[in-house]
Amino acid sequence: MGARFERYVVDLLPALGLIPKTTRYKIYRNGVEVGEIDILATDENGNTYAIEVKAGRVDISGIRQAYINAKLIGAKPLIIARGYADENARQLAKELGVEVVLLPDYVFLSIDDLYTVFTNAFARFLTTVVTTATALERHEIEAIKNCPDIQCLCEKINCDNLFNKIPREARNYELLTTVVRLITHLPKLCKLLNYGYSPL
Repeated sequence: MGARFERYVVDLLPALGLIPKTTRYKIYRNGVEVGEIDILATDENGNTYAIEVKAGRVDISGIRQAYINAKLIGAKPLIIARGYADENARQLAKELGVEVVLLPDYVFLSIDDLYTVFTNAFARFLTTVVTTATALERHEIEAIKNCPDIQCLCEKINCDNLFNKIPREARNYELLTTVVRLITHLPKLCKLLNYGYSPL
C-alpha cells in the first residue's frame, strides 16, 4: 500500500506545482547512510522539496523525520499524508515549519489531472513491462508459465538473479505472469496487424 500510494503521489505532484526529480533518495554522511527521502521535487522557482509520503496519518515521529532529512540536504520539508495522527503532530509541524499537504481518502481530480495521472501511470506500466520482457530468458519465461505462485518460481529458478535485473515494480508474481502472457500473445497480435513480428 505504501509503495502504491507513493507512486500515486508522484503522479499528482505536477498538479501541486512540483516536478518530481527522484525517488528513494538516500542521504549519506561519511559513507554511512543516515536517511532516505521518499521523493525529491522542485518548484518553478528552483526550490527543492524533500517529500515524505505517508499512506496514513502522519505522527510526531514522521514530522521529525521529514524535518531532519530535509535539513540534511538543505531542502524544504514537505509531507503528503491523509491527515494528522493527533493535535501534537499538527503543532510540531507548525513549529518546525514542515509543510503538510493533506489528501482526503478519496481524491477527486479534474479531467486534465486525471488524464495526466492515467498517462503517467500507463507510461510507467509500459516501461516496466518492456524492461522486464527484454530481461527475461527463455527458461525464466517457461518457469513463470508453469508455476502457480512465486514460491514455485523461486524453486525452479534463481529469483535473486531475476529480481536484480528487472524493475522493482515487476518483482511480484502477478506482473511477471502478465508480462509472460503479453510475450506469448504478441506474435499473434503483430501477425494480425501485419507487422511481421517473429516470435522469440
